[in-house]
Amino acid sequence: MTDTPQITTRSDGLLANNAGNYAILPSGAAYCSGIVPDEGYEVVRAERQNWVPLDEAYEFIESYLKSIGRPVQAFCGIELRVPEPLSLDNWSSFNVPYLAKLREWGLLFGDYSCVCRSNIALDLHPPAATAMCAFSYTVPATAKTTTFLLSGQADIGADGKIIAEGDTSQAAMQRRTRFTIDTVGATLAKLGHSWSETTRIALFHAHEIPELWGPGLLGSIGEPIRRGVLVYRARPPIAGGEVELEARAIRQEFSVPGR
Repeated sequence: MTDTPQITTRSDGLLANNAGNYAILPSGAAYCSGIVPDEGYEVVRAERQNWVPLDEAYEFIESYLKSIGRPVQAFCGIELRVPEPLSLDNWSSFNVPYLAKLREWGLLFGDYSCVCRSNIALDLHPPAATAMCAFSYTVPATAKTTTFLLSGQADIGADGKIIAEGDTSQAAMQRRTRFTIDTVGATLAKLGHSWSETTRIALFHAHEIPELWGPGLLGSIGEPIRRGVLVYRARPPIAGGEVELEARAIRQEFSVPGR
């Protein structure tokens, strides 16, 4: 079992993952809200050419980080694709082995996860079982750069209630989308960053969102929109959710083959 790193609280409300060289904005047990690397470090994103089943992904991540001379505590983000949205009961069960692995790796602080996560239910060609498509970690920076990573933000409030639950009308879809934009913006601010520093924005939805690119929705993000937005026909991982939004700032992104 990996030794638990010293994770401490900071005066700004973030948690310090000293062994992994990044700070965490805590959120809950399944995932944190976002992370920022320590000075002199940056976040790198590695995408699997072939997705790997989640139960095999842990060994792959640990082996990969060891091969590049990084501790497993440098692991700071994982992107999952699930076969279909889950009920709340199934969501809780789904998280049990994942949280056990984070605890083994020393990436839980009490009941708080130190790792960003996105869980997406693809509407087209979903995997037969939950699979990892990408993961992120910190490395010593080789250039002066700003990087950070956020968890995917679904249209679900901090109280666990789905925004406009049961309603996929055009007005409801706009409301759901506005919620995710506002929440991601607030998370960026808590991390000391803004939309202007993002390098990638991704939106997941299946129902039509009228005036999506207008000033009331994505247009409100401002100049970063000129870099484009990745749009997927997909849903959040919890049944009833309809919109999820991701944002990150990363200089190095690349594909890694399976092993």
